[in-house]
Amino acid sequence: MNKMLEVIVQNAEDAKRAEAYGADRMEVVSAISEGGLTPSYGAISEIVKSSKLEAMMMIRPHSFSFVYGDADIRAMKRDIEVAKEVGAAGIVFGALTKEGKIDTALLEQVIKWKGQLKLTFHRALEDASDIEEAYQVLRSYGRDIDQILTSGGTDSALDSLPRLKRWIEDSRKMPDSFQILVGSGVTSTNIAEFQEALHHTDYHVGSGARAEGHFASQLDSQKLAILKEHILN
Repeated sequence: MNKMLEVIVQNAEDAKRAEAYGADRMEVVSAISEGGLTPSYGAISEIVKSSKLEAMMMIRPHSFSFVYGDADIRAMKRDIEVAKEVGAAGIVFGALTKEGKIDTALLEQVIKWKGQLKLTFHRALEDASDIEEAYQVLRSYGRDIDQILTSGGTDSALDSLPRLKRWIEDSRKMPDSFQILVGSGVTSTNIAEFQEALHHTDYHVGSGARAEGHFASQLDSQKLAILKEHILN
């Protein structure tokens, strides 16, 4: 069973360190203070050149909500083309309707536009009006969605361990299985607690992989080593 530690990066220096310190994949974003938005063409180009790690490019044009209008959708389509042009491995995307349901119409367009790119549906899931219903909708797209990035519905994934455990076990039973990518609040100091409860393979780490626990500091080799050690064991 493959095991993976995905790390958030924002620039080429981050990308080099992520590779050197043992990360398996990078999620490339801009504006992390806004929760992560689409990186610029220049930024994603330099990041892909700087590291051999797979790069998952955020496709999120604004932070106002996960509801998108026609101009937003046109921008997202173009950004997906950019992801292909620069050699990204995949995209990170999520969208809801005004009623808080998964926007399946837009999701199906994105699935068509992405071609061979991998697709992670991001934590827009946490904003759904009914998270269990939303999970079941995403589950039905298991052939086309590679991963769901989720905290299980709480600010910290540590507060949703029972739900995450249930979803992880469910995803492993699916014929065309997709992975649950556990993220939000994962750190080197609590990864053992996560693993004791979940015995999982795929984690997403942001500030928890940073030297001082925030994005103004660099990636920390020791923290990444601890995270990897627990995931591999």
